[in-house]
Parts: sequence; C-alpha cells; structure tokens
Amino acid sequence: MSNETNKTETSRVRMTLDLSQRLNDVAERIAKNKQTTKAEVLRFALEFLSAAENAKESGMHVGAWSQNDTDGTRVEREFIGL
Repeated sequence: MSNETNKTETSRVRMTLDLSQRLNDVAERIAKNKQTTKAEVLRFALEFLSAAENAKESGMHVGAWSQNDTDGTRVEREFIGL
C-alpha cells in the first residue's frame, strides 16, 4: 500500500449529519449493543453498503438467510434497492 493510499484511509473528514429521531434511536441502539460510538456505527454502515453495492454490480444477490437445523428449511431475504 502506498503512503498516499494509506494517508487517504487514515485521514478523517468532519461532517454534520441530520437524522430523523427514528434513525438516531437506531444508531444509538446499535452503538450500545456493540459497545461503540454512533460514528463507528455509521462508518461501518457505509463500508457495508459499499461492499453490498460492489457485490450487486458484480451480478451477485445481496441478502440474509437463516437455516433451520431441525427440518433443514431455509429462509432467505434479498435486499432490494442496492
């Protein structure tokens, strides 16, 4: 990794963000559950959305699933709109 790339990854840009009360509550709940800050939650969310967008652009489906170990059924949810 070049010094320029490393500098870009570690430098910070300050921004102001207006959220609805609902989204603020969600960010606070996740931050509390993960024992981190709302800023880290939002950074993670942006990285996650970027990875999902890249996967979608590569022709992949993006979603979540669970497998029932008892009967082998699988529940799937595709994230639409990415």
